Amino acid sequence: MKESLIIGLVWLSLVAVTKLNAQEKVFTPLIINNTGNGESIANDSTHNCRFWGMLAVGSFDDSSKISHLNSLRQLASSNPDGWGFGFYTKTVRGGLIPVMYRGMWRADQDCLFDSSARIMVKNLSTCGIAHIRHASSGYVNIPNPHPFYTKSMQRDFSMFFAHNGTLDITVLKTLLDTYTDTNHYSYGGNGVNDPNNDSDLYRLYLMKWIDEHPSSGITASLNDALDTLTTQMGYSFSYNFIMASTYDTLWALRYNNTLSYRRESGSLGYVWEVASQPLGGADWVSATNHYLYIFSAGKATPDSIQIKNEAWGMPEYVGKSSTVDFNFTNPAVGNTLDIDIESEESQKVTFQLFDANGRSLSELSGIAIDAGENHVSYDIRLLKAGIYYLKMETGKTSQTKKLVIVFSH
Repeated sequence: MKESLIIGLVWLSLVAVTKLNAQEKVFTPLIINNTGNGESIANDSTHNCRFWGMLAVGSFDDSSKISHLNSLRQLASSNPDGWGFGFYTKTVRGGLIPVMYRGMWRADQDCLFDSSARIMVKNLSTCGIAHIRHASSGYVNIPNPHPFYTKSMQRDFSMFFAHNGTLDITVLKTLLDTYTDTNHYSYGGNGVNDPNNDSDLYRLYLMKWIDEHPSSGITASLNDALDTLTTQMGYSFSYNFIMASTYDTLWALRYNNTLSYRRESGSLGYVWEVASQPLGGADWVSATNHYLYIFSAGKATPDSIQIKNEAWGMPEYVGKSSTVDFNFTNPAVGNTLDIDIESEESQKVTFQLFDANGRSLSELSGIAIDAGENHVSYDIRLLKAGIYYLKMETGKTSQTKKLVIVFSH
């Protein structure tokens, strides 16, 4: 009986790894365990998962880390849909390999959570992430793949990634275009429109930006990607994430959700912990909303970059005090876009058209308008059907409105 059970567990592990490799065309991390009770986990339209991350070089205080992971485990009553760990560890030859642990039981009811936490803290090199799930998330054909592991197709970079909050998957799929089909796996089929796939699409979108801008640093790529994403999606969503890599860097974003961090000294530099909420003790610092944080073992304070929360992308956040407004038929059909402009004074306006990725396509500058109603035609015959953004500037104010083209010659 015992031998049959062991053989069965080995067989299930091989099946899980085989399915994972069939889905992604990249190197995948070693999966140590994949536990479950045989029941399906119900999806939830809101992701308010909780995560913890750590950056350390050299030795550090293991006991405090275990204590904080125990505190994370106790949050499982409101995050009951499983758990996961992802971290990098050294090989006997000195390299770093990714390791992942996953469980489908509630973290506070799964003894493997404790043993996995101890193994991660003992063997972690550079960075690691812990995550307890509120709703299943991810299209990869394994149970609850969050946190995710992703490898760049263009540079020597890989990451563990966790997100909490909810994003618009329609916008994410538009921004990704064919990237997933070409570089990772075909993101189609049953369940592709499940709102809980937003975390999976989010990490692929960030990696797409890293891949397609190889001359930019990782931090610069993330900053540009987030600016574009908030421009297209809006500012009421929760973009919080944590990202760990083989670099001496841990990235974390606070955007419309809670995030805290703490620091202590290790044998070879500073040790950083980041959590979606404080996990015991009074030395946690609350991160500032709308900021991307960059933690390094060699720096006593984190670097931070503000992610714009007012920009040209969404009209409800710009041009509110403007004395000029414009409207057009939306969706647009045909060769020209007829724009109606209403102004309280005579002035000049400039129009710019952007694609869904924020790239400027064309411009009409120095258009003289009179007080009252005005009409301008914009040539759209060369544009494909899709989502665009039309920006109007007067020199004092600006407005941007979403444009959907359903047919053009």
